[in-house]
Amino acid sequence: MFSLIIIAIVSGIIAGMGIGGGSIFILLTTIFGIFSQQQAQGYNLIMFITVGVVATIFNIIKKNIDIKMLLKIIIPVCIGSIIGINILKKIDQNILKNFFYVFMVIIGLYEIFSSLKNMIKAKNNKMKGVE
Repeated sequence: MFSLIIIAIVSGIIAGMGIGGGSIFILLTTIFGIFSQQQAQGYNLIMFITVGVVATIFNIIKKNIDIKMLLKIIIPVCIGSIIGINILKKIDQNILKNFFYVFMVIIGLYEIFSSLKNMIKAKNNKMKGVE
């Protein structure tokens, strides 16, 4: 139970920063055998709602969210969620877990290479005298 609380706190912090805390929650709770993949995804959605509501209110107050744009994406997000839930029901848990892990590795590699590319670009600009 203690490890679940720590994972939830860390995931909440990362999610509040907008960088995928739910993915961390799913990854850690399945690796440590706290939840099955489907359970972890279900709990992640509950966390997502909580973090989303709090972060949305904060960002609206800080004027970081364009309400017109928000209204444009709400319906497509709802449609995508319904499709995702129906797909989730039909996929074997082991396939789902492996797909998720592969997806996380791909995203991680993308982030590493993207960061390296940006670092090289910044270094080259600095050498050319461009700031």
